Amino acid sequence: MKLRKTEGAILCPGCRSLIDADESECPHCGLKAPGLFGFGHVLADWFGGKRDLVAGVMIACVALYGATLALDWRGIGGGGFLSLLSPSTAALYTFGMTGGDAWARGHYWTVLTYTVLHGGLLHLAFNMMWLRNLGPTIVRELGPARFVVAFFLTGGVAGLASNLLGGYPTIGASGSIFGLMGVLLVFGRRRGGAWGQALAKQMALWAVLGGAFGFLMPNVNNAAHVGGALAGVVLGFLLPRREGTAEGAGVRILALLLVAVTAVGMLASVALMYPRWLG
Repeated sequence: MKLRKTEGAILCPGCRSLIDADESECPHCGLKAPGLFGFGHVLADWFGGKRDLVAGVMIACVALYGATLALDWRGIGGGGFLSLLSPSTAALYTFGMTGGDAWARGHYWTVLTYTVLHGGLLHLAFNMMWLRNLGPTIVRELGPARFVVAFFLTGGVAGLASNLLGGYPTIGASGSIFGLMGVLLVFGRRRGGAWGQALAKQMALWAVLGGAFGFLMPNVNNAAHVGGALAGVVLGFLLPRREGTAEGAGVRILALLLVAVTAVGMLASVALMYPRWLG
């Protein structure tokens, strides 16, 4: 399947207007290189808003949680309310947990793969609740590809901060979630107006409450939370300050690359870590 059509007519992935395939920029919405996704109907649907990318990330998290439980069911923890149905350390390392043994072995791609792994039923439920609250706002105001970039980039910085400052084994989407809060906080302040200011205040409140919760609860990686939040603030200044700004080919390609590196990295972790921990 080709990803680029160079002749004839196509529907612009950004605004669905009929245009020439060789247009360097859509004359209707300004999308750069609209022909990039000429035959990539699936990709155009995802990044054209026809698919719920937030739900896609959530489904991946739930599926991988189930996979880690199934991989090493004898190691499932159930010693308490907070550790209910916890995957084993071996299973989590096999699928791409960062820090600890993985980081010591130079598996640097795990700063992305760890974001979609979770250490228990409550851990998964809380993070999915936050993701469902925050993700759709970024998709609606900034675009689906920018949501993917924000989720994985801020999560990657969160994982890097965790590994450099502590090096403890780390899993979970919470670093990315704090990153999304940072993005929306800055977006709200830059956008201005009553809605923008209300959004910024809400994100600041949620970040403070989430941070306080992290310092009060045991086994919470606060370094990752702070790293993700700071990455989100920086990224917020790099993203558009107004809603509805068309996503160019560059941000879509970056989103695809981040997803691809995460998927390939997880396969690499399985190949390298399964023999060590479960083989």
